[in-house]
Amino acid sequence: MGHPIIGRERESADVRALVDAAAHRPTVSVLCGEAGIGKTALLETAAGHARDRGYRILRAGPARSGPFALVDGLLEQGGIELTSLPPPLGRALSSAGAADESLIVTALVFALESLTRDGPLLVVVDDADRADAESLRVLTASVRSAAAARVVLLAGARDVTLAARLGLGVARYDIGRLSDDAAARLLAGMRAPRDTRRRHDVLRRAAGNPLAIAVLGDHRARLPVEFTQQVQELPEATRWLLLHAAVADDAEPITTMTRAATGSDDLTAWAPAERMGLITVRNSLVRFRHPLLRAACATGDVDRAHRNLADAATDPYRRVEHLVQCTPGRDERVAAHLEEVAGTAVARTDYLAATRMLQAAAERSGSDETAARRYARAVFTAHRSGYPEWTLELHEKATAMTCDPDIGGVAACGAGFALIHLAQPVRAFEVTARAAQRRPADGQIGLTAVVIAAAAALLTGAAGHRERLPELLATVDHGGRGPIGESMISDSQTDVARASVLAVSDPAATDPAVIHQPPGAGPGELIQMIIAGTVAFLADDSARAATELGAAWDMSSRLGAPGSGLAPFPSTILAMIDSGQWSTADRLLSHVERAGLVSRIPLLQSVVPAFRATLRALRQDGPAPHADGRAPVCGTGMTDSIQQRAAGLAALAVSDHETAYLHFRSMFDDNGDPRHYFLGPRSLPQLALTAARTGRIGAGCRVLQRCREAAGPAPTSRMVMLLAHAAGLLDETDAAEARFRQAIEDPERALVWPLEYAEAQLNLGLWLRSRRRVREARPHLRAARDVFLRLGARAHAEQAHHSVPAGLRAAGELDPETTAFAGLTAQRQMIARLAAGGLSNPQIAERLFLSPRTVGSHLYRIYAQLGVGSRHQLRALIGATFS
Repeated sequence: MGHPIIGRERESADVRALVDAAAHRPTVSVLCGEAGIGKTALLETAAGHARDRGYRILRAGPARSGPFALVDGLLEQGGIELTSLPPPLGRALSSAGAADESLIVTALVFALESLTRDGPLLVVVDDADRADAESLRVLTASVRSAAAARVVLLAGARDVTLAARLGLGVARYDIGRLSDDAAARLLAGMRAPRDTRRRHDVLRRAAGNPLAIAVLGDHRARLPVEFTQQVQELPEATRWLLLHAAVADDAEPITTMTRAATGSDDLTAWAPAERMGLITVRNSLVRFRHPLLRAACATGDVDRAHRNLADAATDPYRRVEHLVQCTPGRDERVAAHLEEVAGTAVARTDYLAATRMLQAAAERSGSDETAARRYARAVFTAHRSGYPEWTLELHEKATAMTCDPDIGGVAACGAGFALIHLAQPVRAFEVTARAAQRRPADGQIGLTAVVIAAAAALLTGAAGHRERLPELLATVDHGGRGPIGESMISDSQTDVARASVLAVSDPAATDPAVIHQPPGAGPGELIQMIIAGTVAFLADDSARAATELGAAWDMSSRLGAPGSGLAPFPSTILAMIDSGQWSTADRLLSHVERAGLVSRIPLLQSVVPAFRATLRALRQDGPAPHADGRAPVCGTGMTDSIQQRAAGLAALAVSDHETAYLHFRSMFDDNGDPRHYFLGPRSLPQLALTAARTGRIGAGCRVLQRCREAAGPAPTSRMVMLLAHAAGLLDETDAAEARFRQAIEDPERALVWPLEYAEAQLNLGLWLRSRRRVREARPHLRAARDVFLRLGARAHAEQAHHSVPAGLRAAGELDPETTAFAGLTAQRQMIARLAAGGLSNPQIAERLFLSPRTVGSHLYRIYAQLGVGSRHQLRALIGATFS
């Protein structure tokens, strides 16, 4: 079927569905869209799918001229002998120009039924808007009339009105421009400019048209002749106006462009371009019909057009944009003007524009030191705009021009964030730690560098990184503040910033009181919320962390600074899941996917699929989504642990305890120490459960002991709960009850960590039930069930519900277990009997011709439906049912 078309997954699926429909009924559809939008590629996708399905394929195009030329070509390809048709019909086709069209349609129906006698037929007509109208009319009419023929006619056309002109029953399928994300991926696979600013310019000018991306992205490519010819046919005065429109911003009013080109105030010189359909003028704005028409018009005295527009522009931003284009080389006057406008862009939180302005200012600066300072500022605005590769390009330019520790420190801060976004936290730590060690004179720059180093250390989880943080913090000077560090951490945020660094270094020493700061609404408050949310996360205040970090993400999006919210994104989703805010986590994950951030941010590529899989496993929503074909991105520490936990939960959801144990155990090293100092211990109950189910009690106890030691003498309330819960699962004596009760002794935990608390209640209830203390088990099982239902953890809820004996259930609850067995399917009854008889999952799989994973999935649901938690309980229940 060939390679998938980037950005056309939905359209490709739709055209394949149209092809499949031909097996049942005749179908006609016209793919409509502008030149270069991908109609031919989709028609080829349809042809490839048809070929795989064994269809016969006929192709036609406007190569021939004259009435019914298209029909003649198709008949020749199909090998239809006119003599094989009834004589009147054969004569009608042989002299189509003189025959009645209804007779020709009847003849084509006979021909199509003959062609599809042995299998379906696909007829592909590309560039249908250039084909003869007579052929299109009779061909579409014959396909619609050929009820006995299995045929699909797919046509591609630029003319969106073609489908309506062909008559009823012809569906129009519109093909729009690519999304920003898909366009960027398409450009990345071509011979694209290496400079990020140039790539952005290509994507902006191409406006999502694949052909325009290919042409504008390759400096050696020539514009298609059809576009240049159309422009050359225009009067000179109109071409001069269009040149100004081509180099101007889309928001530039037509009156400004007319004044710049010294055109007539009555705008009559624009009319020829409108009549030819090259442009439209609406709301005083000029729009080119096609991106390559804009490129075709941008030829001639471009510098003069930019100077004219700079003189005529009333907006300072647009004026400076044009000055940049017509004044190459160093010019400090222009550079200062650019930096001033960049400051305005920062004030209105347009960080993308500010980055372009600052880079242009640096390139025109009068000295290397001044250029380096402007590059450094551009590094930070590029990071905020969410483009890590561009950030690193600017960082290299800044550091190549100066050794100043303050300028280098600002550049290092932006580069540190960019490296975190690129899933390279080890390099991020090295870059920012080195910048802090150079002791910038501006203490806020040094403190910001250490805070970013701490963010990197949280992701790596490396003990060596965390141990260095207090030492780096000690290097921060409290002295002077300079203008280059004005966007860094402010004096009012110093205490919470230092607390966050120490919290990453040693969560046990975290002081949660420092996070209680009044909320704000600007970029400075955004930094405060991120730092406060991180401290709350490390203090195991999951609800507060979810609130602070979620609000920080919302603010970063609202301020046009998505890069500012990316580094704490894993902590944000983890806090939301831990505090039971699953729907909020869903919405945030969907937001980053819709915004296209995942495709260009490797950090998100590593964690977003894992978080999706985690939520699916917790909800029992089926298997995790398949990968999209792109190479997986592996980080270190935190991201690896998130991925392993997701895989373990997915295996646990289908009762594959062996696989689940291996994933959870991989979150710890050979000695039992957590590979990530924070996340590892938070998965202890899952490790303990799978260790107990797979006969690895000793190994589980070793990990538990190492986590107890790591938690220190004063663990958080959450860690007390998790350590006790894990101990109860691993304890095979009656002392397990005290462990479980210790886990749920503080009901306040249910408000902050609802899932973990309910899991402890469930396991206590199951333990009590296994000791025949069913009345004591009932309140725990019912409370756990209610929490699982509220969260959407359906399988857990079913297990808790069915574990409550029928006689102790409220009125209206499910039937007793002895009748629940009869509610199982015949296959599940067989699996239950074989499991109760002592057969392992592989043995059951071999006997029933299933996979061991499928058997495990069935058993998980059998346990939930019958209210049992082990083969031993299953054996007892089946014995009671049939005794």
